[in-house]
Amino acid sequence: MQKRLLPFVFIVGLLASCGTPNPAQATQAPSAPVSAITPTSTIPAPENHAANVAVAAKLAGVFYDLNAIQKYYDDGTTAMAQIAVDTKSVTWNPGLPSKLAARKTLQEGFPNVPTEFLGALPSSGAMAAPENACPAAADPSVTFMTVGGMAVTPQLMADKNLQTIPSEMLTLPATDPQSLFTKIDSLINTHDQRLGTAQGWNDLLWNQLKKLQQPTDSLMDYQLWNASPDIEQQIADIYGARLQKLGAPAIVIDAYNASQKSGWYANTTPTADDALARMDIQAVMTGSIQGTVHEQRDFSIPGAGSIPIFGVQTGEGTVTWETNELGSLSFDVNILLDKFDEQGRAIGGTVVGIDAAKGYQVQFTFLPDGTKKGELLHDGTVVGQLTMSINAAKFENYVDMTTNQSEPLPTP
Repeated sequence: MQKRLLPFVFIVGLLASCGTPNPAQATQAPSAPVSAITPTSTIPAPENHAANVAVAAKLAGVFYDLNAIQKYYDDGTTAMAQIAVDTKSVTWNPGLPSKLAARKTLQEGFPNVPTEFLGALPSSGAMAAPENACPAAADPSVTFMTVGGMAVTPQLMADKNLQTIPSEMLTLPATDPQSLFTKIDSLINTHDQRLGTAQGWNDLLWNQLKKLQQPTDSLMDYQLWNASPDIEQQIADIYGARLQKLGAPAIVIDAYNASQKSGWYANTTPTADDALARMDIQAVMTGSIQGTVHEQRDFSIPGAGSIPIFGVQTGEGTVTWETNELGSLSFDVNILLDKFDEQGRAIGGTVVGIDAAKGYQVQFTFLPDGTKKGELLHDGTVVGQLTMSINAAKFENYVDMTTNQSEPLPTP
C-alpha cells in the first residue's frame, strides 16, 4: 500500500515545543485524582509572595499545555474518524438519501490527520508526535487500544491478515484517474451480457476490486478497515441507484442486487471488539520540568465519516523542578475530566497537582459554562487564585488571597 507521509485522549506537556519522539508505549493505568491535600509540611507557609506566584505560574503553564495538546489529539482523532468516501464529485450520484450521504466527507487527501496516524506503525504501536507538532517539551507517544483491549500494532494487523483497497482511492475526487469511482467505471460496460447474472457482476466488478487489496500498515488503514462495512454498503447503494437512474433492465438490477457486494474493500469483516476505543498516552518531560505523565481517554467512532464520541479522560504522573526560593518541588499530577460539551470541550472535572512535602496543592476546575477556575493552596488553605477572561486560552492573573491584590502571571 502506498505510504502516506502527510501532516488523540491527551498528553500532558509542560513547556514550549515537542522534543525528540519517544516510541515507548504507555502501560500504567491512571488512577482517579485526589481531591484534597493531606498536610505533611513541616515548614511554615512561605513568607515570600514571589514564591507562591512562581509556583502558580509554573503550574498554570502546565495546565495551558494540557489544553493545547488535548486539542491536538482531539482534532487529529476527529479528522481521522471523518475520512469517508468522496461522493460529492460523483457525476452519476443521484443524491441517494442515506445515513452516510449526510455526513461530512473530505474530498481530497487526509486534511488535518496527524502524520503519525498515516505512516506505518512502529512495532510497539506507540506513535510519537512529530517535532513541533505539539507545544510540550516532552517525548510523547500515543497508542490506540481496541474494545477488546488490544493495542493496534503491526503484529495485530498481521495476525488478522488485514488487507484493504488503498485508502487514497476513497478520498480522491471521483473525476481523478486514481479514484475508486473512476476504477469502477473502467471495469463496467453496461452493455455486457454477463451483467445479467450475479456471477457476472462478481467477476467483472467485485472480484476485480478485491485484487487491489494490500496489507494495512497504519492507524488510518486500521480505522478505515473498521469502517469497511459502511464503505462497502455506501458504494453498493450509490451504484445500485445509478443503475435505476439509467433505466437498466430488471434482470440486470436483480443480478446486481444478488451479487457479492461486500468483502471487496477489505478481506475480513471487523467485529465489535476490533473497534478503536481508547488512547493511551505517555509523555516524558524534557525541559526544566522533569517527569512522566500517563493519560487515557475513551472514545468511540459510530461509523464511516462520523464525529467521534469522546468519553472520560484520566491521567496521573509526577513532575519536578528546581526553584531558588523553595528548592526542589515535586508534584503528583492527577486528572479526571468527565463531562464535555458538543464541541468536545471539558465542562466538568479537575486537574490536581500536589507536593505533599512542601504542603502545596494546585487545582484547576472545569466549569459548566466552559470557563476554568484555578486555586493555589498551602497546607489546605487557599493562598491564591488564578483567573482568566472567558475566551482566553491561558490563566492571566494571580490574586493573593491575603491582600486581595491581583497581578499578571509571569511567564513560567
